[in-house]
Amino acid sequence: MDHVLAEQKQSWRLQPLDTSWRGRFWIGALRLFCKILVRSSDADAGETPDIAAMRRRNGFLENVVANVPPKARFRNLDEAPVDGEWMSFPDNPPRRTLLYIHGGSFVLGRSAVHNALIVNITREADADAFVLDYRLAPEHPFPSGIEDVKTAYRWLIARGTDPSQVAIVADSAGGSLALGALVSLRDEGFPLPAATALLSPWVDMTLSGNSVLTNLDSDPIVSSLEAMNVVVRLYLQGRSTEEPLASPLFADLTGLPPTLIHVGAPEVLRDDGTRLAQSLRDAGCKAWCDVYPRMPHGWHALGTRIPETQRSITEIGEFLKEMMPDQLPVRH
Repeated sequence: MDHVLAEQKQSWRLQPLDTSWRGRFWIGALRLFCKILVRSSDADAGETPDIAAMRRRNGFLENVVANVPPKARFRNLDEAPVDGEWMSFPDNPPRRTLLYIHGGSFVLGRSAVHNALIVNITREADADAFVLDYRLAPEHPFPSGIEDVKTAYRWLIARGTDPSQVAIVADSAGGSLALGALVSLRDEGFPLPAATALLSPWVDMTLSGNSVLTNLDSDPIVSSLEAMNVVVRLYLQGRSTEEPLASPLFADLTGLPPTLIHVGAPEVLRDDGTRLAQSLRDAGCKAWCDVYPRMPHGWHALGTRIPETQRSITEIGEFLKEMMPDQLPVRH
């Protein structure tokens, strides 16, 4: 399957066809961790889960395993019109700015795992970042999160940030919010960022990708079709799954910025990413989709523990730097 996918896509960088022993070990540990998490959750029953309990449980477990680099600084900005934190490295002047949109199935908030991920990416990209805490469903259903992304991006530009030095980075459900916001901003005539990086994006609420069914037994992170349907209901609350901003895979993608997409070969949302890359190219946009062998949904959250995550994070940083060339003198 990996060989077939490699022939069907356009990669940013040629990917290896096998996985390191450390990668296999950590993926095995991740499978065990997810089994414990699923057993303690009622989301698989097809009923409305206890969202508050899910948030507490996921926040606790992810904060335990996260490894946020100590030199990173997170701080609140009183002037920001939406919730979030500014992430920077005090000793390094940034050359570019990132807007980070976290995942979490539209219902779970940002955790230390997301913080560690964005720190690693910004370090590779010589950037600082505004890490958005958008409003969550079911209390704030679609399109509240999309509006928060738009507000955050407009604020970055209004405070004097050059759009040519801004990129949006998003993972999982955050990819849907980011892409929906870009489509809406484009329709409003607002200047778009220089680049987008989407990690295991969920951009099809109709769940029509083949991998949604074929990879249910191979993805340790997203392994329940019933749970995905519950999340869709909580997020859309009666709105159509085919609305372009709800499922931006089906939106008019003309004019969107260059986009790098990462997906794992065995993950349930693999076809969301591969189809999105093709749709972007069909719309005349620059888009690349790298399919990593054996990597599950959101493997970037494993940080730099294994070669595959380090490789993917380095690749994202290189992509962002190439799309946003330095405007400051190079430090030696």
